Amino acid sequence: MTTNTVARETECLLKNVGVMEFNKQHLRLASYAAEFQQLVDKLSETPPTIEDWRHIDALFGRISRFVAEHFRHEEQLMQEYDYPEYNNQKQMHNSFESKLIDVQSKIRGRDIRFTNDFCKELWEWLFHHINVVDVAYRDFFIEKGLK
Repeated sequence: MTTNTVARETECLLKNVGVMEFNKQHLRLASYAAEFQQLVDKLSETPPTIEDWRHIDALFGRISRFVAEHFRHEEQLMQEYDYPEYNNQKQMHNSFESKLIDVQSKIRGRDIRFTNDFCKELWEWLFHHINVVDVAYRDFFIEKGLK
């Protein structure tokens, strides 16, 4: 299954959070997760080569940077509009970013054992955070006139 196929299937599983830009960003995160899943599936069959590690480094870097950018954008709007659950969201974002830092240290140590657990956690976090936590701000932002 290709990354694009997984991303399209995932799109059907992600709920609309009411802010189009965030919906697009969530789909991009899911696309990165699908690409990461594809890489993990490949590495379950053979040990990683130097080129595989370069791909892991690059992909994980893109994931980490995009997650940070997305979180800052969400948090900025939450603060701007005084979203009542901002502190909870911020705490969850910080926790996930800490997890990314832990995984990054395993990648730098070339410890391939991180892949399956992280891949599973990434999907679970994406689905739960978007479909439960982020969906909770949908009505709030719609009432504020955001689309």
